[in-house]
Amino acid sequence: MFKAMDKYRLPAQILLGAIGISFVGFGLVGFETPRNDQYIVQIGDQAITRRQVDEAVQMTAQAGGNGAARDTVFQTLVSRAYLLEGARSLGLTASDSQIKQMIVDNPEFHNADKKFDPALFQSYLANRHISEEQFMSEQRDNLTVLNMMAVLNNYPVSDAQVQTLLNTQAATRTLRSAGMNPAAFAQRVKTDDAALKKFYDANKKNYMLAQAVKFEYVVLSPKDLAEKQKVEESELKQALAQSESQSIPKRRLSHILISTEGKDKAQAKAEAEKIAAEAKANPDNFAELAKKHSQDEGTAAQGGDLGEVARNGLGEDSKAVEDAAFALAKGEVSGVLESKFGYHIVKVTDLSEEGNDDARRAAAEKSVKERKAQQAFAKMREELGELAFAHPNELKTAADKLGLNIQKREQWFARADANSAGVPAAVVEALFVGDVFDKKMNSEVISANGEAWVVRAVETRAETAQSFDTVKEQVKEDWVRSEAVRLAKEEAKKLLAQLQAGKTAEMVWSPVQTVEPAQLAQQLPPQAYRDLMSAIPRQGKSAYALIERAGVPEIVEVQSITAPKLSPDMSAMVRNVLMQAQGEARLQAYINSLNSTVKSRQGAEKLSDSE
Repeated sequence: MFKAMDKYRLPAQILLGAIGISFVGFGLVGFETPRNDQYIVQIGDQAITRRQVDEAVQMTAQAGGNGAARDTVFQTLVSRAYLLEGARSLGLTASDSQIKQMIVDNPEFHNADKKFDPALFQSYLANRHISEEQFMSEQRDNLTVLNMMAVLNNYPVSDAQVQTLLNTQAATRTLRSAGMNPAAFAQRVKTDDAALKKFYDANKKNYMLAQAVKFEYVVLSPKDLAEKQKVEESELKQALAQSESQSIPKRRLSHILISTEGKDKAQAKAEAEKIAAEAKANPDNFAELAKKHSQDEGTAAQGGDLGEVARNGLGEDSKAVEDAAFALAKGEVSGVLESKFGYHIVKVTDLSEEGNDDARRAAAEKSVKERKAQQAFAKMREELGELAFAHPNELKTAADKLGLNIQKREQWFARADANSAGVPAAVVEALFVGDVFDKKMNSEVISANGEAWVVRAVETRAETAQSFDTVKEQVKEDWVRSEAVRLAKEEAKKLLAQLQAGKTAEMVWSPVQTVEPAQLAQQLPPQAYRDLMSAIPRQGKSAYALIERAGVPEIVEVQSITAPKLSPDMSAMVRNVLMQAQGEARLQAYINSLNSTVKSRQGAEKLSDSE
């Protein structure tokens, strides 16, 4: 219901997620005291280093699977640094007593009796190679940021704001529309040479013949080299041993869940046992049973498919289920298993290829070949660069010596053709600059998508203005289309003025329909959506909006708006959503304001090697 608000939510969610992780032992490392300029950026007194970004990316991966993107992590650290500086300027900081209480309350430092164990705390510090003072400083920063965010989120939401949100995000609209097809106005457009020439002169940039090249190139790829590598038996055995030590058991699982939420547990278990008996009797019918009986809304429609699950991948809450699943053979169905979510019946639908000896051997051989190919690639890449430099006006010598094929692009190639032709951006850039374009000489070795390219322009064409006579037909087509749209818009404005004045207008209306805002947001361009949502009927009279969709002006009559009837619980949820959105907007606005008051300085480090 509130999808349009999602765009405001992400920055604060990432920031909160990063801070939350710190309380369970995956904490973003504390900001460091800069040494010289060995950091990416310094915000006030907070220096952000590449090591911090690396560790934070790794820690988010440990906490959530794939980990966050480097840019996202870096921007989170920057936002956090600004919030720390802002909090300190306002005198907000966490006390020692707050930090000590947080440590004592952290379940990670509790023993079997659920009491704080100093030995566990000291072991945690030793594993992270930090002192108690460093940990206290780190957590003080975390709590300070949380306190700052609490201040920014401590604003009430009025009933009027809730109602406005409902009207814009959830209220259905009864409407109809009438489009002004520009094609109907095309016959009214004058196409004399004077008008066309004037349009051509005003839009001459649209009729330029783009800079272009015809070129040849060679590509050195590790993938191609891998197929040529030979693998010794000793290398294969070593790779298999290493793979065995690092592999994590996996299997594809399906399940049927009978939830115990709000139910009698004995009744739920009896239902699960009945389904389990039926599944054991006919394992091939498991997917149909899951579709019919499973109360897991996320997997029931897919026959209970959980996908490929790694050992320890289901979490502590489902450990009993996982243990039983990994004891089953392929195709086998479990008995009734209990978790905090209810009762499960599990089937192993497939085993990971890692468990197959032939597959493991093939994977190990492939790994050795790829490693050796990378070594050969590095050497050949250097040799390719030397040969291309030594023979700058041709590629044949390098291709013959390294066993590469010369590939050719014999049609004119412009920058705009890069995506459709699949030519990497770095290669395109090399083709149109310096001696490659001007003198048709070999490029330097270009790294693109893990491959090494050398290109040479065979024929070049400078950007050229095409004459009016050459492009006259195209100019005429563009002029007629442009003028027809203008005339259609003028007519739509006249009709809109009549309707808004309470007069009738001759128009071909679509059938009346009732639609939700989410549907409109998907169907309309952003500006058209905003214009339509601002049309509010009053005192029983329709409201009108003039929008444009795919170049066609369209008048929309909004006859009525119907807000949903909310229960107290739903109303509270809407209020919370609005409070969160407003809090996050204030958070971002506050960070933006700090950009202009808190000094920042660029360091010598880069966020990634590609910069």
